[in-house]
Amino acid sequence: MRYRLLLKMQQLKLINDAVQIIAGKSTGNLAEILIGKRDVNEFLIAKKINLTINQTRNILYKLLEAGMVSFTRKKDKDKAWYTYFWTLDLLKSLQVLENVLKKEIENYKKQLTLRETRRFYICRNCGIEVSEETALLNDFTCTECGNVYELNEDKKILTEIQGNINRIEKNLAVVREEIAQLRIEEEAKKTKEIKKKENAKKRKKPGKKKPTKKKNSKKR
Repeated sequence: MRYRLLLKMQQLKLINDAVQIIAGKSTGNLAEILIGKRDVNEFLIAKKINLTINQTRNILYKLLEAGMVSFTRKKDKDKAWYTYFWTLDLLKSLQVLENVLKKEIENYKKQLTLRETRRFYICRNCGIEVSEETALLNDFTCTECGNVYELNEDKKILTEIQGNINRIEKNLAVVREEIAQLRIEEEAKKTKEIKKKENAKKRKKPGKKKPTKKKNSKKR
């Protein structure tokens, strides 16, 4: 029970990260409202995240565009407008997060390569850093204050970039583990449904009737 609770909390954190990356931090506790539920009324969502219905719809449309949610709609007979009911796709949401993390790792690795293969200069007075090409173009003089650029040999930058890569790679491993587990669960559900249908067909299939023997009529 404790394991399942921790697993759900982990899923919630990951989905919350995905929602905020796609739709912004104003989404509040939207992940908690949607996760594990189906066809959640958009007015209820708006009330719980303390936003107007239009603001809420804008957020949900961003998630829809990313493939993280789906909806059904029902028409109000009295008011003649549609109310939307939203469902979170847990697997697709984690896949969106997986792609975002992969891109972040790629960007940091590019930064790391640049730092290891090129030189950068810094104005100690302004704190502005420039590439060697830019420094050369400006005669190694800061365009803001006129101070001379110095070669930036601060190794902390490399350490920070590598630290970011390590942190995101750990998060990515967790996301991939969740995705793999969800796929296993989905396959198990599909297999169960197939077996259920097959058993239902077997129950409906009529048994073979035994052929009736014809009585020989004696001629009189």
